Amino acid sequence: MKYIIIGVILIMTLLVSKLFVALDLLHFNKYTTRLDSNKQNSKLNQLEKTGKSLYLVYCSSCHGYDGKGNKEKAQDHTHRMSKKSIIDVINNGANNFKSLYPSGMPSGLINQDEAEKVATFMVNGFKGPAPKSWIICASCHDNTGEGIPLIAPNIKTYSDELVETVLKNGKQGVIGVMPSDFKHRLNKNQMKAIAAYIRSLGK
Repeated sequence: MKYIIIGVILIMTLLVSKLFVALDLLHFNKYTTRLDSNKQNSKLNQLEKTGKSLYLVYCSSCHGYDGKGNKEKAQDHTHRMSKKSIIDVINNGANNFKSLYPSGMPSGLINQDEAEKVATFMVNGFKGPAPKSWIICASCHDNTGEGIPLIAPNIKTYSDELVETVLKNGKQGVIGVMPSDFKHRLNKNQMKAIAAYIRSLGK
């Protein structure tokens, strides 16, 4: 009997959380996509609020309620990339985002010593003098790290495009595999809201 009561409580909690998300989305969808400068901040706040509700329902079970990756079991969303992930991609390449960046990321463009320097530069927020080999990375990711359309993704922050493609197509990295079934659960506006909330975690 005790387990039945616990089960009912868990189901009711889940249903209530989904109700709050639905109410948030009804309010969110009333906003227009074009805003004047006076409304920009309130729109962003609403976007982040909606994104937080969605994140708690769809993302927190793996990434944690604080977005810090649940003790390295998933991506830490308070940072764009970890040093471990950067070095892994430099060494092994990646092709997670071929729908947006057809060429993928080739492996071995710089040596291990330079990979360490680039990774340190990136995790420190692109501050200070860039290492010599950053010029190779910047040729695709831009000198700002914000990416070039159809060439390479934004490695400085969680752009709308990056979050959307990961939610739609999944991702495989040094931590593990991100599932790809969210394209059936979330629409484009919901994905943008999640991206806005993830960006707020790193502020």
